[in-house]
Amino acid sequence: MGKSPCQYFFLKFLLHLVFAFRYNSAMVPGKGKQEIDYLIIGHITRDIIKNGFHLGGTAVYSSILAQRMGLRVGLITSCEVNVPFEPLDGIQIINHQSKRTTTFNNIYTPSGRDQFLLEKAKLLGRNLIPEEWYSAKIVHLGPVAQEVSPELGQFFPESAVCYSLQGWLRKWDREGLVTPSEFPRIEIPIKENSVGFLSREDIGFNRIGLDPFRSLFPLLILTKGNAGAELISQAEILLIPVEPAEEVDPTGAGDIFAAAFMIFHFIKGKSALESAGLASTLAAISVTRSGIEGIPTC
Repeated sequence: MGKSPCQYFFLKFLLHLVFAFRYNSAMVPGKGKQEIDYLIIGHITRDIIKNGFHLGGTAVYSSILAQRMGLRVGLITSCEVNVPFEPLDGIQIINHQSKRTTTFNNIYTPSGRDQFLLEKAKLLGRNLIPEEWYSAKIVHLGPVAQEVSPELGQFFPESAVCYSLQGWLRKWDREGLVTPSEFPRIEIPIKENSVGFLSREDIGFNRIGLDPFRSLFPLLILTKGNAGAELISQAEILLIPVEPAEEVDPTGAGDIFAAAFMIFHFIKGKSALESAGLASTLAAISVTRSGIEGIPTC
């Protein structure tokens, strides 16, 4: 069951009291100066669960997996100063501090997920990226609420760019109810070594929604939950099976798939087909535990 707005803001007040004693401005992650292998840009989120909150968002799931796969990881995000960063220890973080942390309430039903956006942090732009991070082998654009421009990937000519499309394909009403939205119009073509990732839910379970992305991306991957995934190029569509797993929490599985695929393919040098199979296996493992506890240890 979801929480009412009153319950949510009461819980947030309690978190402020708790974390105010545990975090101060000296402990807030600052600008990194070390070179990195994997750069991800997107909001850390506060996801409402039965007894409170946990960290979420593509930025969290993908960065932790990349670190566990042995990469040096940098994260550019925006959230309140009191967000607990311990699960991201070892990851260089630039936090564009905000009075709000992007907050979602995900309500899972037999017919799918009802999602509400309760708060949103600041936009993330090129001005936040330190010079040392432009050499990252992989750049992952992972918005959750349209906080990143899809054109940002064009400023990394030597990097493979991962586009987690979900955050551009949603809009929300005054109550925060999230519904599908069209992909933003872009003026600069997507560069060749780029991959787009989206799920069946992102296109409203209608394959017609794939058409505009097939013309934008040289490689597109559609994740389909326990039905596996599809590897979609201009020439063909390849099906990627997955071993069934006992699902506890599907949140973050697509983010883990995207990060794993990019690393296997562009850093470890495996074929796209093999990379997708390995990524599918890791994503299936992730759903067997709740939240970030499900991120595999590689």
